[in-house]
Amino acid sequence: MIFHEVCELKKTIDYKKEGTAVEKLLENGDFKALLLAMEKEQVLNEHISEVDAFIYVMEGEIEFSIQLDEVKKFNISKGEFFAFYANERHSLVAKKDSKALVVRI
Repeated sequence: MIFHEVCELKKTIDYKKEGTAVEKLLENGDFKALLLAMEKEQVLNEHISEVDAFIYVMEGEIEFSIQLDEVKKFNISKGEFFAFYANERHSLVAKKDSKALVVRI
């Protein structure tokens, strides 16, 4: 994280061939802000967040799958966000080269 400098978030993280790039921006107790960069068709395998969270897509499009009563899939495009509760199993697939901000609250 760079303090006392104005930054464009999507330029703060670059894609990497071997998987999802993750950059931690801030962390304070349960609060955490992360940047993700995923090339088209890259997958972030199923996992849970121990706290409520949201994902904001800055670039591209991400398919967000979440286990509710059944698996539901949501396409989240540039400029859109999706909030979810703690302990909900979810995974991500990049439908295009994508960059996103994930905030755990």
